[in-house]
Amino acid sequence: MSNVNWGRFILGALIVAAICFVSDGFLHQRVVTDLWRAVYDTLGATPPDHGGFSMIWFMVFEAGRGFLAMYVYVLLRPRLGPGVKTATWAGVVTWVAFSLTGPTQLIPLGLYSTMLWFSVAIYQLVFTIIAAIVGAAPYSEKAAATH
Repeated sequence: MSNVNWGRFILGALIVAAICFVSDGFLHQRVVTDLWRAVYDTLGATPPDHGGFSMIWFMVFEAGRGFLAMYVYVLLRPRLGPGVKTATWAGVVTWVAFSLTGPTQLIPLGLYSTMLWFSVAIYQLVFTIIAAIVGAAPYSEKAAATH
């Protein structure tokens, strides 16, 4: 990883994080609102406020997705070459880690429903791949030093 262009890596990670942040906001506030409401009703809980300081937690989560997507992309480039195929695989790996397997532990605790998990997972598969492709686009490695 001596050729990693850290500036472009961070730029790509921020792009991925921003796309995921916006798309997840739309997903949870508009698409699966009723599924969340059912979870809160089952728990007898009040839906949380998603404004102000609480948004930082979502930003941290999305920063993790952005970092992982770019890290996997950089690791796969020597094996698969730069481009859309490699970025797609980076998106899929990130999706498995964050969206597919992560929330499953909350289902038996009653904090997440199976239908909510399925709906979110399918949606996030698409947007995590799109985000990884867009985030990887500006990335290029540093030129190797010649002696």
